[in-house]
Amino acid sequence: MELSHPRKDRPDVLQRFAAVSADILAIGVADDDIGTPQAIHRALKYYENARPAEVGLSPADLGLDRIGHFSLFHKRHAAGFWLDSLLWLRDGINPWPDKQFGADVQANEDEPFSSRCYIPAKGMM
Repeated sequence: MELSHPRKDRPDVLQRFAAVSADILAIGVADDDIGTPQAIHRALKYYENARPAEVGLSPADLGLDRIGHFSLFHKRHAAGFWLDSLLWLRDGINPWPDKQFGADVQANEDEPFSSRCYIPAKGMM
């Protein structure tokens, strides 16, 4: 992610991610080919001091046949998914506590994620 920033800014970008100490609710959708559980888990690793909760929803969980990557942003989900998400944003309550994923996503590296993403001598992964 930080590689999209100018090389001189990358350490600062990583520090900013690491400085976040908030609760984060990361929602993945089973038929999303972009926001896969591995991609979400990898992105959350940038937030080294945050407290993430990872949720995996299927289209059936929301009474749908298909969701994909962008569908949940459509206004047709305002009365369902958006209201459910408001529980998290307003009250810190995970509306899908029984839909957690992430335990099966492997991250066996012992070093901090940021040190694996930015190598000062080369400036690349």
